[in-house]
Amino acid sequence: MAKCEICGKGNMIGHNIRHKHSGLWEKRASKTLKIFKPNVHKGWVLMKGAVKRVTACASCLMQFRAPKKVKKAA
Repeated sequence: MAKCEICGKGNMIGHNIRHKHSGLWEKRASKTLKIFKPNVHKGWVLMKGAVKRVTACASCLMQFRAPKKVKKAA
């Protein structure tokens, strides 16, 4: 299971509903399970003064991205 090591964002489950959502179709339409997966990538992150490689979602990677100068020194 893909999971962000920083914020803990993981898979979410919802319904994939076919047909339109009004009238009698709403009760008859098949509702199958759909898995929504987070946008997880590996990258270098600066946390607590140390640079380490983590598996994180895209929003966390943009927020905590390590500068290139620090990455080469570490």
